Amino acid sequence: MTSESKPIRLGDMLLDAGLLSEQDLHEAAQLAIEISLPLGKVLVMSGFIGEVLLQKVIQAQSMVKDQLITMSMARDAIKVVANEGIPLDVALVRLGFVPHETQTTNKLGELLLDSGIVSYEQINDALKSTADTGLPLGRVLVLTGHLKEEILWAALNAQVLIRDGKITRQQAIAGLKSALRRHLSIEQALDEHGILRPGSHNKIKLGELLVMSSVLKESDIMDALELGILHNKPLGQVLTEKKLINKDTLASALRLQEMVDNGTLSPVGSAEVLKQIHINGLSIVQAVAELGLLPQRSHETVRLGELLKLAGLITEPDIQEALRLSLKNSSLVGKILLISGLIDEHTLHAALRCQFLLREGFLKQEQAIIALHYCQRLQCSLDDALDELGWTVSTRRRLDPELGMIGNVNQDNSGSRPN
Repeated sequence: MTSESKPIRLGDMLLDAGLLSEQDLHEAAQLAIEISLPLGKVLVMSGFIGEVLLQKVIQAQSMVKDQLITMSMARDAIKVVANEGIPLDVALVRLGFVPHETQTTNKLGELLLDSGIVSYEQINDALKSTADTGLPLGRVLVLTGHLKEEILWAALNAQVLIRDGKITRQQAIAGLKSALRRHLSIEQALDEHGILRPGSHNKIKLGELLVMSSVLKESDIMDALELGILHNKPLGQVLTEKKLINKDTLASALRLQEMVDNGTLSPVGSAEVLKQIHINGLSIVQAVAELGLLPQRSHETVRLGELLKLAGLITEPDIQEALRLSLKNSSLVGKILLISGLIDEHTLHAALRCQFLLREGFLKQEQAIIALHYCQRLQCSLDDALDELGWTVSTRRRLDPELGMIGNVNQDNSGSRPN
């Protein structure tokens, strides 16, 4: 069964079934915003619909989201339920719906039930509280003491793994049982069962990164993750919609995830960087440089393309073809990037100068990146940028008036290199 193309909203379902007028829906929606209550609760309080009917409509809405019935069948069933007061499943059967015994969903409540973590009574009580308060089911179960936060976290991660096709529902249930019994994460439990093996290198999830960096609390992440699974939205989108983080913080966090993934930063290092960004308003480059987290190998020859990528002046797709053609020839990389319009001559000259200073050991990699950003922003030479930043470099380019060419001269009597 194909999924519906438009969002499945409670108000729209009542409107389509003829149980609400557009004016009634508009007034209830405005009131819900003003008093910060769920729309369904406001509709009941305002007398537009009854509590029993609301629960049946929510049930139909859930079945549409799980692609068990179509929107049109849900609408027709809601009409029958409203007119005759019969249970929703009876109305659906009358309309030709044939339930399958094996038909299951990956809802949080069902996973917790089938894993033996909570009882039917606890789920039903929590669902009523969810309708009253608007809080996610998992949060209600934690607040009422029926569920520990670490198990909620494991269940939510299991939902994501099922959604992404990495494990089956039965594997998730087996993993949750082990996680509960042995106090493991879902990943550890699945690994012990031989179901899901860890990756070959370090990774960090968006939620973990935000919690480790103290940008958000774990409870905020779990609530947002549950809402994201429920509404099929990425975690980052939910966090920005709920104004828990802004788009700049999200962009920084996603970029740091990539840096962990490609081995540039460790998971702990990425969290420290995001913490500095959040507290002090630094850029990623500034935070990495201040913390001294970029790997530095003495007198290393850094390829031009790699240096420009690290400085954020070009992206990997921009230079893949250039790198393929040039192999290890930095000059050819620069020419290709220049001809392609991806960088200008000023940036190319600054990057080549940086590369020389790196190779000779006069600059560290993080200093080179900051200096490139500085001269790009102010359109000054690299050596002027280094002067402004207070970094003494014992070799400087100048124009030889007799030879008409640029050379390197020693301007630092000590001849020392940056530590």
